[in-house]
Formats: sequence, C-alpha cells, structure tokens
Amino acid sequence: MITNHGIHQWKIIPGLPDTGGQNVFVNQLTEALAKLGFKITIVNRGGYAHPATGEWRQGLHYKDEHQRILYLEDGRNEFVRKEDMGEQIPRLVEFLKNFLDAEGTKVNLILSHYWDGAKIGVLYNKSRREQVTHVWVPHSLGTLKKRNVTKDQWARLRIDERIETEKGLIGDLDGIAATSSIIKWALQKDYGYTTSLFLPPCIDTARYYPRKVTDDESIWSFLSRHSGLSAEEVRGCKIVTEISRTDTTKRKNVLIKAFARAHQRVPNSLLVISIDDSQEKLAQELKRLIRACNVETHTAVVGSVWDILPTLYAVTDIYCTPSIMEGFGMSAQEAAATRVPVVASHLVPFVEEYLLGTEVKEIRYDEDSGHHLQQGSGAVVIQADDVSGFAYALEMLLSDDALKKEMGENAYKTTIPYFTWRSRVSAFLEELGVPIPGVDKHEPATHSQGPQKEKDSASRRH
Repeated sequence: MITNHGIHQWKIIPGLPDTGGQNVFVNQLTEALAKLGFKITIVNRGGYAHPATGEWRQGLHYKDEHQRILYLEDGRNEFVRKEDMGEQIPRLVEFLKNFLDAEGTKVNLILSHYWDGAKIGVLYNKSRREQVTHVWVPHSLGTLKKRNVTKDQWARLRIDERIETEKGLIGDLDGIAATSSIIKWALQKDYGYTTSLFLPPCIDTARYYPRKVTDDESIWSFLSRHSGLSAEEVRGCKIVTEISRTDTTKRKNVLIKAFARAHQRVPNSLLVISIDDSQEKLAQELKRLIRACNVETHTAVVGSVWDILPTLYAVTDIYCTPSIMEGFGMSAQEAAATRVPVVASHLVPFVEEYLLGTEVKEIRYDEDSGHHLQQGSGAVVIQADDVSGFAYALEMLLSDDALKKEMGENAYKTTIPYFTWRSRVSAFLEELGVPIPGVDKHEPATHSQGPQKEKDSASRRH
C-alpha cells in the first residue's frame, strides 16, 4: 500500500501538510484488508522529523501482526510537498526494493495512491524479477485540479507536469480504481481510460454511528473552551460543523460569511470550524474574518479533533462543506453516517452523486439574480463560492427541525450499509480476481447494492 506524501501514521493528525482524507482512507482500507486475512505494509516517505512531535520518521511501525508502516528514506532530511516529489522518487524506489529484498518479503498485490505513489509502484514493480498486479487508486487527478483552481496557480502546483506524469503511468498499471464517479469520468474523458473498478471511501461503523450524547459529556466543555459560550449555552445551540485541512480550496471563508448571515436569523446557532495555526497566514485571515463578521462568541475554532470527532458529529445539526476540491467528500460521508444532513458545494462528489438523491427540488432563493440551490433527500447543494446560497441553506435547515431530522435520516440510509468497508472491499477484490484468505475462490463475495442515481452529472458539474 503506497501512500507516499504527507505525514502518515496510525493516528492521523488532519491539518498537517499534505495530510488528510487519503491517509484516513489508506488506514481504513488497510484495516478492512487485515480483517479479511491479508498482511499489509503501508509505504510512506520518511527520513525527517515529524512536524508536530519531532520524532524521527524511520523504520517500521507495527499496529499489529497484519498491519505495519514502512518509512522510506531518500537522504533529504526535510518535508517535501507532494507537487515536488518527482525528484525524490528514484531514491525512494531504491530504498523500498532494498528493504523488501533484504527482508525477503513476498508481495502479492500493490495498491498505490496519488500520482507519486503510483510512480513508485510502477518503478518498484519493474525492478522485480516477477511483476505483480498493481492497481492505482487516485483520490484526485491533475485535470480535475486544473479545472478547479485559477490559472495563476497552475505553475506553482506543477499541474501540467502532473497530468503528463499521470498519463505516462497508465500503460504500466494493471488497473485503476475510481474513488468517485468524477474520477471515473475524468479518467475516460481526459486520459482515455475506462475503468469498472470502484473503491470509494467507506465508513468504519464502529467509529461513526448515531449516538446519544448526555449533558455531562466532555464535548460541551470542549466547545465552550473554544468559543465565547458556556457549556450550558453550547448545549442550547444548533451546531454547524466543518472539519478539514486549512487550505484555500476548502473555502472556509465562504462558510464563515454564510454562517454570519444565517446567525442573524438563528441567533442560537454555533459554528464549529477547524483552523490549523501552522498555516499561519491563512489561519490569521480566517480568524480576522470571524471577528469582522461579529460571530466570534458563536464560533468554536478547533484544531485536531480526531479523538472526539464521532461525538462532535453526534451533536452537530448540519455538516457544511463549501470545498471546491474534493476527491470524494469523506467528512460529509462520516457526518451522514451519524445521521447529520449536509450542505455542500456542487464540487463534493459524495454529496452531489449520492446524498442529493434522484428527487431534487430546485429552490430559487434570489428572484433578482436567478440564483438557485438544490434540495435533495439528504443534502442541499449550492454552486461553489455562492455565499448567499450557503447562508440560505443553513438558515433553512437551522430553522426547520422536522426537515433537518428527515434529511439526516435520509443521509444515513443512503450511506449505511452500502458504504461500509467490508462490502466495498470484498466487491473490489472479487472484480480483481484476488482470492480472499479463508474464502472458497468459487464462492462469490457478498456485498450490498448501492444507491442508484440515474442522471450523469459529472460533465455538467466539471
């Protein structure tokens, strides 16, 4: 399992550089494979100090006898952003080959993530005496990012170079698994590659599920400490939550402005938003915006909330993500699995493709401009960067408890049981023809049928 860039560890710290949903996905996929009887080595670039703990990232880190992380080293003792990883790859491949050869490790299957992981997998596979099946699981693609960021960012993000690298890798792969329909669409339209393999992010149902939260639980005092309200006042609030890395593509500024407008109409509302202080410039801008919008006392600015995230979702009334760059939308999916309705931009695939459902009501909220939003069964979708639309959607759900409850229930039923790891991984392995340990190869893997949405909206959205 190759997830090369970012800070990979067993306990993911969202918000660290180049670290987020893909790392969570890899750990959860690894856990699902381990439960099916496989042994998994996760490969991640190390050889430098952890940015938060200072611990040197090297060697093997075992979770149990079936799961371990191997940190590759390339002689450069510092963090390298994912866009600049190409220069490091030859030495990372050399380290990986030397380690596995010396250990005598048998490799049956390679699953790589993002373009740098795919390139390492391709070069390592070519170096082997006997090549094995290598499937790339891209969580985004260069052409999608190029569509979703402004032209002045293309050079800094090395997007054209990335696209050429991705196109050059395809001929050396045994398969590409789409994590969402927009990935599948972009592979076909931009790369000329058609795939039937589908491996979306899924839910760890032991961690994310609807639950009752009592008045004496610590979540209330936690939110009190991070806002201007007492714990009792927090318990009386309707909570809007957004948890993601601190990056301009997440459009946290849109959410803050929209919440400020909705808060004027629904004063007993509270915004919980993650802002990582290590992203100093953007963090300061967002905090200044919170003060300028006069919602400082009703905004809980939080950092890493991994340990309490399931409980936070459980007290959340609306999950809101105005993001313009999502491979799938894992946080929205986690909230939905906790019976929380979602408000999102049209660029969050999980919401657009699944939570919105087939019966969609278009609401024109501004007759003068003609702007509208889409109200579906489990979510409300707004065009990206439309502050007024997000404000309208938040106010609509915050002021209508019956609607909020109905949409939360629909969001849950759409997500569970289809998007569970055992169901999806078993189907994925069956399509690959990879036998599951302990399962008769003639016995078909069991998996549930997923929610269906007839319209193909990928090309319209992107």
